[in-house]
Amino acid sequence: MSAERQEDTDPATEIECEIDDLIAEQGSERAAIRALLHDLTVLMVDADRSVSRGYLRGLFSHGARPMATDDEP
Repeated sequence: MSAERQEDTDPATEIECEIDDLIAEQGSERAAIRALLHDLTVLMVDADRSVSRGYLRGLFSHGARPMATDDEP
């Protein structure tokens, strides 16, 4: 995709060019939408994994670091 900023184009034209490049890269509009939805899903899963849910009702939430025990050095 061409991410170079052109000084004489407005942002709407740049977005249209990005869309055209994406469709050309993927081969069809449907494939471009599929690729974008896949990328969004990957980003959401990654963001969900990186969010700390903290200490809730006496237990650490899923994915959080467990509490240290006395027998650990």
